[in-house]
Amino acid sequence: MSTTAEQLGNGLASGRTSLLDAIAGVTEEQFKRRPEPGPPEPSPQDHQTGWSIAEILAHLLASERLRAERIRLALEEDGRLITPSDPDAHSQQARSGRSAPVPQLIHGMVAVRREVEGLLAQASSIEGGLERTITHPVHGSQSVAWMLAEKIIAHEAEHLMQIEALKTIAVPGPPQPES
Repeated sequence: MSTTAEQLGNGLASGRTSLLDAIAGVTEEQFKRRPEPGPPEPSPQDHQTGWSIAEILAHLLASERLRAERIRLALEEDGRLITPSDPDAHSQQARSGRSAPVPQLIHGMVAVRREVEGLLAQASSIEGGLERTITHPVHGSQSVAWMLAEKIIAHEAEHLMQIEALKTIAVPGPPQPES
């Protein structure tokens, strides 16, 4: 069963609303606090356990920018061979969340989402646009619909769960009475 442009649009909108709702009211300190214990510099493989909320937002922003560029390439030339991204760049982009002002990260996320929604509209206006692909030399053919569904919508949902978990540990509880 193929995913429709309307389903993808709804997924993009509801996912971003859920993410913004999840970070509403989070303090600057909570955004920047990393879970403990955790490695000082998480590798791409263990980013699930070591990043702060701000680092997750920076990662989502960089990832969505990358996907927007790849979707654009697929719409320009179906089957276009792309150059894989540098795995170390993913960690560096996440680390940038430590120093970036949170409002800047959120503004960037809103802007790139508008861009992605525009690309979805463009793909919808082209016959077979959602089925156009890029070709990754390692991972093979990736359609516009698949990139939207898996690499943007599902990826954001995965990190939303991570943010929700971080919020529970990032909020200091009331002082415990001494025994």
